[in-house]
Amino acid sequence: MQLHSPTLLVACATVLVLASVVSASIGLKQGRRGVHWWLIANLLLAAALVVQATTDPDGIAAPIVAILALQWPIITLAGIRRFYARGGSRAYEWSDRGAFAFMVFAVGVSFVDPMGLATHAQIHAMASFSLLLYAASALARLEDYATSSTLQLLRAGLVVTALLQAVWLALGATYLSSEFPINDAALGATVGTTAIALLMTQLSPIMNFERKIAHLLASQRKLRNLVDVDALTRLPNRRHFHELAERAIEAARDAATLIVFDVDQLKRINEVLGHATGDEALRQIGTALRETLRRRDVAGRLGGDEFAVVLPRTRMADSAVVVSRIIARLDDRQVAPRIARVSLNVGSVQFKPNETVGDALRRADAELVRSRDAARNGRATPLSSEDVDAALLDSRSTVSPTPQSAMMSLIPVGDVSAEAMR
Repeated sequence: MQLHSPTLLVACATVLVLASVVSASIGLKQGRRGVHWWLIANLLLAAALVVQATTDPDGIAAPIVAILALQWPIITLAGIRRFYARGGSRAYEWSDRGAFAFMVFAVGVSFVDPMGLATHAQIHAMASFSLLLYAASALARLEDYATSSTLQLLRAGLVVTALLQAVWLALGATYLSSEFPINDAALGATVGTTAIALLMTQLSPIMNFERKIAHLLASQRKLRNLVDVDALTRLPNRRHFHELAERAIEAARDAATLIVFDVDQLKRINEVLGHATGDEALRQIGTALRETLRRRDVAGRLGGDEFAVVLPRTRMADSAVVVSRIIARLDDRQVAPRIARVSLNVGSVQFKPNETVGDALRRADAELVRSRDAARNGRATPLSSEDVDAALLDSRSTVSPTPQSAMMSLIPVGDVSAEAMR
């Protein structure tokens, strides 16, 4: 029984057009970039199927069929690049055009000057096989490929389709040559490409859904960050600090140390140099903590000028070294070093067995009060007008407020991040 290829081609074209229109309507309503590229690629492929079914396979329309069919992997790949434009790619788009131009040239030469080793239909099939494998390789170079199951499935479909086309070409050149018409090589190429194009119509809505989920997760992370992170110092706030601290000391509670400190000279800086300089001092404290602490340590801003640090698996004697490192790093970041230096009052306690973070904070606060009273015995003398003017000039050259765009993506990094504790 012979296969009636024109009927098969027209049926494939009809199904492809209907599936493409339905699939593209979903993406276009959502305003997704790249969807119209997939639609154009599928419609051109459907046109190739119709032309191949209604014309002489060896006639003048054969090169047109080849070009309309070979465009599908490249135009679809261009749409995918635009859909995932934010992620970038390690393969340049000009290489897509170069691969397509080379294959079209090879097919065109086979029609103008036929080769003795292969017919123009077989050249068409080999070009289709090569472009499918190229598109599969380009997909793997997209930055979003590792996190997108849809791209991984599409790449697998491209590879399988290319292999099936190669098998069809090999069998057509041997056992099937007497059973099917002479254009079986081109038939296998176009039908195989149509199969992967139909798969793309099903994957397109999934890609839109995947993108929407990614946006929702990103929005949740931003909201979570606004709830958990102090915008000024980029440290966990009081509530989130309690959560991270409890998780950090859970394995060995009595082997952890809690350090509480406040800024002794903050009020003086605010009165003399203004609240903008005081905010910059708090910001520099947050930076000093992130640069000094280990990844497993947890730092947070409890409120106002009060901060806390939990050091898992650290004894009281070793915590003094950590405090000295924080103070040394802060000295490098003084906002008004000549007239209103930022100094810290520190209170440290060792966690007791089964003691909560809240109970340890109360004990550390008591130690902090004693430290503060001792430090304020050496209170500085009043400032002269010349000192104030010099301090203002010094602070203006030092303060560098954080841009608003950076404040919208404040995520604790390294030692104070929630992700590091998971």
